[in-house]
Amino acid sequence: MKPSARGAFRLVNLGVATLGWVGLASAHQALVAPAARTRVFQSYMRRWARSLVSASGGAVQLVPGSQVPAQQGPRLVVANHRSPFDIGVLLSLFGGHALSRADLANWPVIGLAARRAGTIFVDRESESSGASALRAIRRKLSEGASILVFPEGATFAGDEVRPFKPGAFAALRGLGAEVVPVGLAYDPGAEFVDESFVEHVLRVTSRPRTRCIVNVGTPIVAEGRASELASRVHAEVQQLVSGARAEWSRV
Repeated sequence: MKPSARGAFRLVNLGVATLGWVGLASAHQALVAPAARTRVFQSYMRRWARSLVSASGGAVQLVPGSQVPAQQGPRLVVANHRSPFDIGVLLSLFGGHALSRADLANWPVIGLAARRAGTIFVDRESESSGASALRAIRRKLSEGASILVFPEGATFAGDEVRPFKPGAFAALRGLGAEVVPVGLAYDPGAEFVDESFVEHVLRVTSRPRTRCIVNVGTPIVAEGRASELASRVHAEVQQLVSGARAEWSRV
């Protein structure tokens, strides 16, 4: 199978699988009590995320000794951002709700899945959108949810972690939440830069395999000023990325 044909086949497969998982989850939710519907959807969503990563040719590997901590309460999962596939990787491991760019809501198929998954959308150029997103993050955290954020604010190539924007950290005030730092290291060239979303997905899915090494750090108690917490977590994520890259070099 030629690379371009492989990518097109996988892209269609991703769309069909996404619609199938959303349909199954919705049907199951209709059969259970309202209080159980979020739990039911989360279960289906994590399986969908695993199938999305696998069907796109992704191979996710945890650094030896790294593990996903059991959720004890509200938590903010914080990672460096290299590809839209980061969301699928983290959802498969942590569940929860992602903070994502606003235009994702209108993308075919994926936008439908994102809306059904309770994704929080933000237009980073709009102050009102940012404020609304922070209120949504705080509301979901107060319900005990996991929120996945990428405080660099955009995707970048390489392993240098850009400074974290403090906005999402401000939503943690007084909630007794934890911050779980995560470092991601992909095969070189798998990053999303200088291309459209469709071009990126077709390019990545055309590769025989794309490895993503995940390094999960020790949860950090959310306390202090948002800017100080953002700086502390940034330093931790940078160390985790370096550890993930070292592991990538060994396998």
